[in-house]
Amino acid sequence: MKKYLKTPRVLRRATLLAMLPVFFLAGCGQKTECEKSIDTAMGTVISQTVYVTGNSATTTNSEINEKITDVLLQKLNDLEQKELSWRLESAEVARINAAAGEGQTSVSPAMSEWLGRCRQISEESAGAFDVSIGRLSRLWDIDTWAAAGDSGDYELPRQEEIAEALATTGWQKIQLEQQADGDSVSIPAEMQLDLGAVGKGVALDEILKTLEAHPEVSGAVISVGGSILTYGSKPEGGAWQIAVTDPLDPSESVGVLTLDGGHCVSTSGDYERYVEVDGVRYHHILDPRTGSPAHSDVAGVTIVTKDGFLSDALSTACFVLGQEEGQKLLEKYDAEGLFIDHEGTITMTEGMRQYFHLSNSQK
Repeated sequence: MKKYLKTPRVLRRATLLAMLPVFFLAGCGQKTECEKSIDTAMGTVISQTVYVTGNSATTTNSEINEKITDVLLQKLNDLEQKELSWRLESAEVARINAAAGEGQTSVSPAMSEWLGRCRQISEESAGAFDVSIGRLSRLWDIDTWAAAGDSGDYELPRQEEIAEALATTGWQKIQLEQQADGDSVSIPAEMQLDLGAVGKGVALDEILKTLEAHPEVSGAVISVGGSILTYGSKPEGGAWQIAVTDPLDPSESVGVLTLDGGHCVSTSGDYERYVEVDGVRYHHILDPRTGSPAHSDVAGVTIVTKDGFLSDALSTACFVLGQEEGQKLLEKYDAEGLFIDHEGTITMTEGMRQYFHLSNSQK
């Protein structure tokens, strides 16, 4: 049984965690080239710092004189366009949605695995995590409004609309078949899948595979929105340090995660994407059980694992579940987590304590 440690702290207002793409990295050594880039892909900001030893030219798979950062960015674009997007007709998720109610749709082994893992986490979280909420996501459409930066004209969904969309959900209704001649999936009519809750985690796992295929990469730290991968080591040695800041006051750092290579970090909170109507904040993390933005006793959750898919999925599930039930879920997956409630109290697993250190100003 894991122990959970509570650390109260006093801030100017209720706080939550955000993982910022801010990395405390020393300059590249003479024998190591440092590639850095900030781009957009999969609807979010991609920040990369990659250390390449020896010849920086990439030759794997006939890629000549191409930077590793460019290779990784293309990998993410392919992931969105060919597999994860529900908007692009070329993607598997969009094809599954288009065939809702029409029987089995052939899918890649990777998609079959992802959906199988989604079903498992849905079951283990008692439905707090569910990728069948596509119609609810589109109904609220908070991502679009938040990206536009102006929620003045946002119109809340009516309760009857929420109930109608909620009736189309249900992870148990996602049917997977794995046979010798290929994998397939079927969903009922009206259901729509949305893998946004695991997309960034999937991206981290795919990035890791790509980095492992390039022996010239000695270390990297890569942020896909709120999810971060550490890989290998820094030229000067020492662990990777990732700043953790109060997103209600981004100029203030609340602490640092100190991690070796091979860790994935994901965070979920009500500060990431939201709209405000009549002084009430409506965020993008929906509770599949109610059809509305989740209301729990936590304002933010950060998960550390060595599995990107799992870190992403668990951060969403734990945010919806809250501290007590979220901690029980983490035990099932041997994952480490840190919760911040609306009073600013930090609750973390015992294992997380070895990674997270409060900044001096917050002690």
